[in-house]
Amino acid sequence: MAVAQVKVALVTGGASGIGLAVVQALSARGGWQIHIVDIKENPGELPPTCFYHRADTTAYNDLADAFRAAFEAGGKRLDFLFANAGIFERGNWYSPSASAGEPPPEPDWSALETNLKGCMNTVRIGRYYMAQSPRPDKGSIVVTGSVAGIWPSYFSPMYTASKHGVVGFMRSVAESYYTFDNIRINALCPSIVRTEILPDEVWDRLPKDAFTPLEIITKVVLMFIDGETITDSRDKTASKVYGQTVVPSSNRFYLNEVPDYCDEIHRALTEGTHVAHMGDALERKETL
Repeated sequence: MAVAQVKVALVTGGASGIGLAVVQALSARGGWQIHIVDIKENPGELPPTCFYHRADTTAYNDLADAFRAAFEAGGKRLDFLFANAGIFERGNWYSPSASAGEPPPEPDWSALETNLKGCMNTVRIGRYYMAQSPRPDKGSIVVTGSVAGIWPSYFSPMYTASKHGVVGFMRSVAESYYTFDNIRINALCPSIVRTEILPDEVWDRLPKDAFTPLEIITKVVLMFIDGETITDSRDKTASKVYGQTVVPSSNRFYLNEVPDYCDEIHRALTEGTHVAHMGDALERKETL
């Protein structure tokens, strides 16, 4: 009888919060070698079969080194990638100028850098290694967005912009990744989850029933990993196993579809940007 081969996962931001919950869920399943990428110097006690790589997702070369090490340690395969690392915005976007007659100071862009650039770096490198996996179904990528990636969070516009970017990025690459590499990429856009992203004094102001349990988060992520056709809490069924945005909220989860096109001209123009229709234009970047 053939022995099932161990699968390999890489999780950014996996030393705490949502990332750690997914690491623990995979570890409990068994049959997974899990690589955690995080910026913490001391990740604390991790589940067995976990490897830790300290790297910042915004530092492309350092992140690439972590992927390379994970790929080699995992027997040159990568089955699941969770691009999850993220932070909340720092400072107050609406703060007035420090002195009269002067524009406000430049904001701290770290949330945009970590949440969007870090996610895109992770997916770009991860796709390269995942495409080399020996299995015909190359695997699953999940990016962590937020409800703020779909609807506005009025007091945190930079965080909102970064998470809108994550959802837009996923939707832009999903068709091509599946068509050319057989890689499924989807977005997890949770409502309020109590993690280290904000201090306790902020969370304590909210009613307890506002929070989404980590069990609902991991349930959705495991469905993405397994390639299930998702049916949500309103009995709406996803049309594809890739390019989906799922919103876990409280004890439920909901599919969020791409908005309808304005008209047929809009549809034709947008669908015409699929890389399958672009021919050799992608090789002539100066024309794009």
